[in-house]
Amino acid sequence: MFNIVSRTQAVILRSIGETLAIIQQQTGITPRHVRNLYTEAQQRGWEPGILLKIEHVQNRDRCGRKKKITPAVEQAVMDAVTKDQYGREKTLVQLSLQFSISS
Repeated sequence: MFNIVSRTQAVILRSIGETLAIIQQQTGITPRHVRNLYTEAQQRGWEPGILLKIEHVQNRDRCGRKKKITPAVEQAVMDAVTKDQYGREKTLVQLSLQFSISS
């Protein structure tokens, strides 16, 4: 997917009447995707001429596999990597063994 800046730029360019071909050249976003972004921004409450907010162009939540790691375990891993003197030398396998999680 495209980053928030590219999506915002595409919606703004479309709102000022820029052609889809020019928008694709500048952002790399296909014309169909630009139309979808523009429509979704309007459905989320944006109107041309009004300030475009992040909520209008951000990605929707996706379905998929839920995280198996609890926030406490995730924080413990982050602490081990950032606070441990030798944290940068640990491999993913070593960290997963230390915290009993699969890699």
